[in-house]
Amino acid sequence: MRRRDALVLGGVVAAAVAVPPILRRLPSEFEFQSVTGIDGFRRLTGGSFSGGVDPFFGLGEGARPQHTEPLCASLFGPEGWSDKTVPVAFFTDANCPYCKDLEARLIALRDGGADIRLIWHEMPLLGASSMRHAQAILAARLMGAEEAARDLLSGRMLRPGPAALEELARTLDLDQDTYLETARSPRVEALITEGIALGRRLGIPGTPGTVIGRTVVIGAIKDADLQKLIDLERTTPQTVCV
Repeated sequence: MRRRDALVLGGVVAAAVAVPPILRRLPSEFEFQSVTGIDGFRRLTGGSFSGGVDPFFGLGEGARPQHTEPLCASLFGPEGWSDKTVPVAFFTDANCPYCKDLEARLIALRDGGADIRLIWHEMPLLGASSMRHAQAILAARLMGAEEAARDLLSGRMLRPGPAALEELARTLDLDQDTYLETARSPRVEALITEGIALGRRLGIPGTPGTVIGRTVVIGAIKDADLQKLIDLERTTPQTVCV
């Protein structure tokens, strides 16, 4: 084989190897579906998600917690949706590996200046450790230290028992007794129930689930599609959260 032919062949092979990662970064053409029973919202099926065990499975529909509150307020909080900032509601579980990756990318986007506002919803469907983590995070939320608690617990699980909560409270500079009491309170239990019910209302079967503006994304989503969705929601007039 002549040297020039070998160089050409090498270039073709190198290009073939390089194409798949490039394609993974390119945005997709979205195919939206309407969300059953919720006018104005649409659904996009993304990548992998973690399956969870519905704690109300087998109890019948009447025994399941039903979310009946105004949807936008429940999803995005009292700040709602401004014309300049796209609200992003993130449904997460501490034992969901895809959640950790997507959460880190969302935080990086926000802290890098993207026009988004992050709101977390705990959906602990993957066991007792997920529930402990959710209780710890939500207790910190009620005491004004949610993001600090999320940062501390990122990539680690909370040990069973009060000692781990006491250590977390000390690190967060929170009163230990109040923090432990809050973590076990009916208010935290209600927030977890509301998060699961809200996810069910939106048709989110497992985590991660992300609501970017009016678009419900099921599962993981690549960076290019994430940015494309944010831009789409920011530039398209919305009437669902007014």
